[in-house]
Amino acid sequence: MKTFRIPLRVIFYREDGSWVAHCLEFDLCGDGASKEEARRSMFDSVKTQARESFHHNNPRNLFTPASSEVQEKFFAGKHTTIQGEMKLTIEPLIIEEAEYREYSDESADASRNAVTT
Repeated sequence: MKTFRIPLRVIFYREDGSWVAHCLEFDLCGDGASKEEARRSMFDSVKTQARESFHHNNPRNLFTPASSEVQEKFFAGKHTTIQGEMKLTIEPLIIEEAEYREYSDESADASRNAVTT
């Protein structure tokens, strides 16, 4: 089986008073009281999905990207940093890095109102 090296893109946003961490590559989420807690929850979802997908020889089950609405939030969001590493090796999947952004309605409004020359 091929080795898959995948950098992840994660968008954080608030929903119903909690933080949500949403992984664009796998359309998997986690939530929590803080961004760090949401990231850990999402990372556990990624590990479980990867483990089960490869255990059942079904990698296509893993590679389901997030919707265009979620991707739009990512690209409208601001870069952010999160403590803790997000490295994972579940043969044949290797995740060594992640890019984090934070989305809020205010950041989306600012992007829409920006004037380009």
